[in-house]
Amino acid sequence: MELIKRYKVVIAIVLPIVILVLIRSLGTNHFKTDAIKWAEPSVRRSNIISFDKAVSLPGNKLFVNLVGENGIFKTPGMKSINIPADSILNKKVLHSLKNNNGPVLLYSSENDVSARVWMILSQMGHTNIYIVSDDPENEVMKNKFRPDTLIRPEL
Repeated sequence: MELIKRYKVVIAIVLPIVILVLIRSLGTNHFKTDAIKWAEPSVRRSNIISFDKAVSLPGNKLFVNLVGENGIFKTPGMKSINIPADSILNKKVLHSLKNNNGPVLLYSSENDVSARVWMILSQMGHTNIYIVSDDPENEVMKNKFRPDTLIRPEL
């Protein structure tokens, strides 16, 4: 008891800090910090596959349709769920993604939405996640570059 009275100021400062560190480190919704490791599959394009290749992947495939205005998309012969992209961090959705024994296939009518969801899930530690795209070269500039004509060069 004498020890607590003597060091009560130190305990009052250190104890909340230790509690906050434990909460932060044991939390379920924090991201991994190694961005280069998580961005590498995107740079190598190993995370983008066609629907034909997705069907041939081994394991129980889970097709996640990131529905927007286009509504519901059904996939024959494959387990599929339709969820809005903005609710991908819902605990129930994350639980179903984590408990799937096989690849998780993300699809959206807009490839950038699928890429964003893929990056979020990858940074959270989920593996075996792919983006299904009909156009595997969706990042390539398809239009001729035209400089901005409103900007005048320095005189």
